[in-house]
Amino acid sequence: MRPTQRPLFLLKSFARFAAAVTRSGMVSAEGGPRAALKLVPNLARYWFTTAREIEQGAAAVPDRLALIDDTGALTYRQLRHDARKVAKWLLQEQEQRELDELRIGVMARNGRGIILPLGAKGYAGGHIYLLNIGSSPQQLRGIIDENDINVLFIDDEFRDRLPNDLTGVTVVRAYEDVVVKGVVDKQLPVWPKHGNLVLMSSGTTGIPKGIVRPEPRLPFVVAGYLEAIPWRAGDTVQLTASIFHTWGWSALQVALATRSTIVTQRVFDAENCFRQIEAFRCDGLISSPIFFKQMLDLDENYDTSTLRYLATAGNAVTPALLRRTTERFGPILANIYGSTELALAAAASPEQMQADPTTVGKIPPGTVLKLYDDHGTEVPTGETGRIFLHNETALRGYTNPDTPMVEIDGLIEMGDMGYIDADGFLHVQSRSDDMIIVGGENVHPQSVVEVLDDMPGIDEVYAHGVDDDETFKRIAVWIVRDDNSAGVTADDVRDWVRERLADHSVPRDVRFVDTLPRNAVGKVVPRFLPGLGQKN
Repeated sequence: MRPTQRPLFLLKSFARFAAAVTRSGMVSAEGGPRAALKLVPNLARYWFTTAREIEQGAAAVPDRLALIDDTGALTYRQLRHDARKVAKWLLQEQEQRELDELRIGVMARNGRGIILPLGAKGYAGGHIYLLNIGSSPQQLRGIIDENDINVLFIDDEFRDRLPNDLTGVTVVRAYEDVVVKGVVDKQLPVWPKHGNLVLMSSGTTGIPKGIVRPEPRLPFVVAGYLEAIPWRAGDTVQLTASIFHTWGWSALQVALATRSTIVTQRVFDAENCFRQIEAFRCDGLISSPIFFKQMLDLDENYDTSTLRYLATAGNAVTPALLRRTTERFGPILANIYGSTELALAAAASPEQMQADPTTVGKIPPGTVLKLYDDHGTEVPTGETGRIFLHNETALRGYTNPDTPMVEIDGLIEMGDMGYIDADGFLHVQSRSDDMIIVGGENVHPQSVVEVLDDMPGIDEVYAHGVDDDETFKRIAVWIVRDDNSAGVTADDVRDWVRERLADHSVPRDVRFVDTLPRNAVGKVVPRFLPGLGQKN
């Protein structure tokens, strides 16, 4: 973008932002003059962090329910109290251990166990790392060491993945160890030093990549969500999307900013999700295609008539899934397209989805998105190219500076191929490589090959994505045993991968073959493998 174009671009972005937040009711008279007086100071102190949304929510609607999770319910006043208590404990920990800065890791499922540390980070300052709950013990050790994490909030169910000789890290149970026990008499900083928000990749190869994202000051991209999703102030939303991922984290921020009541469950259960929607009369369901599919597969009779919108991200919405959700819930499905590195790239409203199921929507305010060919030349409207973009929520880089990042003209590559039609709608056609998505998690087959190459008893191995009724895609492997290892079993293979990679990389199918079919230059020919056939 030329410098002379930037003022007009920002003006248009702000106009869309203002229109969207006004329509949603985010800027309203809720809370009266007292809450209005806190609006600017809270923004100056906390930026658009989770802490700011909690603080402003407590000022505007202190007695409204903010969260209903597996532990119970919290009002906005109680959520503020608990988040500030965790922040004071963190500051005490920093002082007692003489830490230069707080580097907070969180490995927790949806609920207060992850929301309170996010809020506390905004109050106390420091950096926060949202760890993928599928990380193996080996990966967890690598993440902690590579990022110098010095405080770790972790759900009890994941504690057995911690190394026995872990040093330099204070490990606490998410939520309970800090909030339930004791009172810390510490003064919170007036001007917290806002560090980075770091989300971890799915970790398909070695140590998961740490994606460094800034805490936004003016999140224009929020307007993209609100333009596509008819989210209104005071809504009740069931949040199934995992908060440790970009989609779930983004939805949490929008929910708090609209002073919504957030309903969660730690482990997704389709029938319980229906029960929650009916019991709490939810206005919205924020989820992913895999979970929608599980709900649609149930033979149930719950009342979901209060739902005004469904919002999805993480996998492509197929025409069949759109048709099934429309038949069950009505034409209310909105689609969000983005990535861990680049957050929101496009959003399609329910009306846009119904008109054209192949679109992923309009490009949000504050975002520059362009398509380039393999030579770095921008492609014209209607032609396929590699997707690049930038906005203020895009990654600053990776925690490991050696991790490559592809840029053209200051824009960062998404890793997908697509085109923009004459009406300005983005269409995504495929990944730029052969990565597959397993239940919302990115998995690269080559990562499984590299791990199994080191397994005793295996001579050759090939991995490929296959269709799966439960998770849309899963990894399958074809293995040639060495001459002395007929005893290697499918469970042995799965256990080997499970110890070294995240759960979603564990192969569903393990097939033992005498040879791998190869062409003249030595490459495996997938269509000749049993179980793939002519489909490949």
